[in-house]
Amino acid sequence: MVVRDLKNTRRTGASIEPMFTERWSSKSFAEVPITADQIASLFEAAHWAPSAGNRQPWLFVYSTNGPDRERFNSVLNEDNSRWAPKAAMLVLVFARTVRDNGGKIRTAQFDTGAAWMSLALQANRMGLNTRAMGGIDLDAAYDVAGVPRDTFESVCAIAVGTRGTDDNLESTLAGENLANNRKPVNEIAFQGAYTGRPNNSS
Repeated sequence: MVVRDLKNTRRTGASIEPMFTERWSSKSFAEVPITADQIASLFEAAHWAPSAGNRQPWLFVYSTNGPDRERFNSVLNEDNSRWAPKAAMLVLVFARTVRDNGGKIRTAQFDTGAAWMSLALQANRMGLNTRAMGGIDLDAAYDVAGVPRDTFESVCAIAVGTRGTDDNLESTLAGENLANNRKPVNEIAFQGAYTGRPNNSS
């Protein structure tokens, strides 16, 4: 039996694969452990993402439980601390910005974003929920994860686990925990030149 996601009312204006609209970032997590095989599959998907020069500048450092997880949770800001600790895994994300020869990797964050999307789509196909968050102590993340500041840029954190219900959230969060919609495509894609206003061409 297929259970309809009542939190997701997304509709598309063109034909796309359902995985793009089915994936959404819930704040609700059931306190269910994640397995080693599931973790391996998530990072396997992430590492196949495209990158400039195949430099693969992304770095993921993660924790699931115990003292390490307590340290990871400590980088969350106050708002994210209200829900993210319930997720089975917390991932700190970094982008390598310096090449071995000392040059800059200009597309490091762009490429790391591609790896995050690969992880998120794989998680959704596995029945897991992911939510990335910029609301962390970016500087503290270096020390928590043991990552050098002179080579990597601290980007964000990702909560991963089994999607919960409204009962897993504070009541003030449950009402806003919905699948967001997006801007119209004619506000983000332009043929020939950007005009600063919606593109009404067919």
